[in-house]
Amino acid sequence: MEFYEAQVHPDAYVNAQIKQPGKQVMFLTADWCGDCKAIKPFVGDYKTAVEQKGLTWVDADRDENIEIAKTYGLRGIPAFVLFEDGELVRHIGNGERLNPKDVSEWIAAV
Repeated sequence: MEFYEAQVHPDAYVNAQIKQPGKQVMFLTADWCGDCKAIKPFVGDYKTAVEQKGLTWVDADRDENIEIAKTYGLRGIPAFVLFEDGELVRHIGNGERLNPKDVSEWIAAV
């Protein structure tokens, strides 16, 4: 299995992506996070599934994009966050180790 390598973007880029019309999924992670590392072998498949639905995927780094995390009340990582028309709709992950099956089901429902 290959670990997903999340890209680090400045806040302006992440904000521009999540504020677009339609649905976007943001993956909030950090390199140092053990629970993030545990889910990373599956993240590439999640990204593919999101993009196949025609949705935008954006990576966000908990440290680099701390203001975005604060703005949306995202306290735990890893997290997968659904935005629609610039508004946070729902998310999965609050700092606990995520079950890959639960994330797959969450992605299927977005």
